Amino acid sequence: MTPPAVPPLVAARGLSYAYPDGSAALRELSLEIRDGERFGLLGPNGCGKSTFLRLLAGEGIRGLRRDSSVDGARQRWLAPDQPVLRSWLSGRENAATLLELHGARPREARAAADAWIERFGLSGDANRPARTYSSGMRRRLALAAAFGARPRLLLLDEPLAGLDPGGRAAFATALADHRAGGGTAVLSVHDPGFAAANCDRVAFIVDGRCAVADTPARLLGRIGVRPRVEIRFPAGGNPDRETLDPAPAGVRPASWGEGSLLLEVEDPSRALPETLAWILRAGASVASVDVREPGLADAFAILTGRDLEETAEDTA
Repeated sequence: MTPPAVPPLVAARGLSYAYPDGSAALRELSLEIRDGERFGLLGPNGCGKSTFLRLLAGEGIRGLRRDSSVDGARQRWLAPDQPVLRSWLSGRENAATLLELHGARPREARAAADAWIERFGLSGDANRPARTYSSGMRRRLALAAAFGARPRLLLLDEPLAGLDPGGRAAFATALADHRAGGGTAVLSVHDPGFAAANCDRVAFIVDGRCAVADTPARLLGRIGVRPRVEIRFPAGGNPDRETLDPAPAGVRPASWGEGSLLLEVEDPSRALPETLAWILRAGASVASVDVREPGLADAFAILTGRDLEETAEDTA
């Protein structure tokens, strides 16, 4: 007997939203977020990701349904793209105050603030005023407070902004631990590599709509793009294309650029030696070789016909 379908934690059905000036932020957006998953929102600047997160954090509106289990004051937390901190308070005081405002008792708030400040590598700076913090430190402090609140639904707007590699690693670990503890996270990201490695499912958002949502593996499987090899030539080192032999088996020239050649290959490790020999026989000099596996940026471009680096103004 097939078990009954579990209803989503959050469901948007034809959700539309306009700014006070009348410009559309969301246009008939539909997607579902399941309980206990890390759900990534990937799209160009101005596509509606931040607006959707703010709507999830606020009161329900037509077209947006949340499970009642995340409607309590302590069950949701929005970490905005610009952390709001009291500049005159220390980092520790900021985190503890935010947790108290979220409903934690003072002792509980201080303990959680200390634990998460340590996890995000801020213990040595915890007593400094927040006004002395760099943008990356402010981001880590805001994330420490967000995870310290232990919300059922964690909403993160551009959480990677300003984070160094250590901060990104701490965030990825915290995100996995939050999921293991039964939490759900929805995050907007501009880094497709991070989304592929750390999100259970990803939605491609374009012009306020969800173009497609699936696991990173399935999204990549849908595009059928092979690994690519980019060969760059020094000035005057381009091969003579008129005398260039047919490409080796399993290698297909994708595009010629100024001083470069982009190839699609089936197996880079096996194809590279033959490919370089093929290019050198045509009188080329090689400056660099870069191998790139297909990623979510490729999937986004192919499945939506748009570029992740676009902004709303680019397509107006």
